[in-house]
Amino acid sequence: MAGAPPRSGGGWKQLFWFAVAFTGLGFAGYVYLIPYQKMQHAVGTRQAELASERAAAEEATAERDKLKATLEKYTGADKDKAAVEAKKKSAVDALALALKTGLEELGATVTPDGAKLRVSFPVAKVIDANGMDVSETGQAALKILAGASKKEDAKVRVVARTSSAPPPKELRSLFHTAGEMRAVRAARVMSALEDAGLPPAQLMIIGEADKAAARGHAKGKKAAAAPPGDQLDLQVEPE
Repeated sequence: MAGAPPRSGGGWKQLFWFAVAFTGLGFAGYVYLIPYQKMQHAVGTRQAELASERAAAEEATAERDKLKATLEKYTGADKDKAAVEAKKKSAVDALALALKTGLEELGATVTPDGAKLRVSFPVAKVIDANGMDVSETGQAALKILAGASKKEDAKVRVVARTSSAPPPKELRSLFHTAGEMRAVRAARVMSALEDAGLPPAQLMIIGEADKAAARGHAKGKKAAAAPPGDQLDLQVEPE
C-alpha cells in the first residue's frame, strides 16, 4: 500500500499569507472605519447644532418682526393721535378767535381749557331780569356761539352748577334751591342755542359743583347760604 504524498509547504504559506492579509484588512478597517464613524458622528452633531442655531435665528427673526410690527402699530397710533390732537388744537384756536371777536364785546370771557373752551357770561348780560329767560342780547350772543360751533362741528355743554343755597327771593316760590333754578335756566339756554341753528346732537347740559358753595360749606352754614353766583358758563369742544 502506497503511502500518502507529503503535504506541500506551499499550502501552509498560502494559509499564512491569507491570515496576514485578513489581519491587515481588519487593522485597516479599524484604522479607517473608526475615525470615519467618529467623523460621521461629529458631522451629525454639527448639523444638529446648525439646525438648532438656524431654528433659534428664525425664531429670533420672527420675534423681531413681531416686535417691529407692534412698534410700528403703536408708532402709527401715536402719529394718528398726534394728528387728531393737532387738528383739534387748530379747531380750538380758530374757534377761540371767532368767539373772542364776537362775544367779548358782549361781556363774555373765552378761556382755553385743554381741548375745549370755557365761555362765561355775566348772567345780567344774557338773562332777563326774571333770572330765567334769555334776553335779546343773550340771544344775539348765543347766535354767534351757535354759528361758530356749528362751523367747527363743536359740541356745546351748558353748565348747570349744583347748589343747595336758596334762589333769589323773587324765585323762591318756584324753586327750592339755586341748583334747581340753574337747571331750568340751562334748559332755556340750550333751547335758545337750538333755535339759533345748533343741532340737538351737539347740545347737552352738564352738572358741575358750585365751588363757591363748597367753600361756603367749609366755612359754615352762614357762608353756605350766600347768594348764588351770577355766571353762565358753557363748554365748547370741537370734535
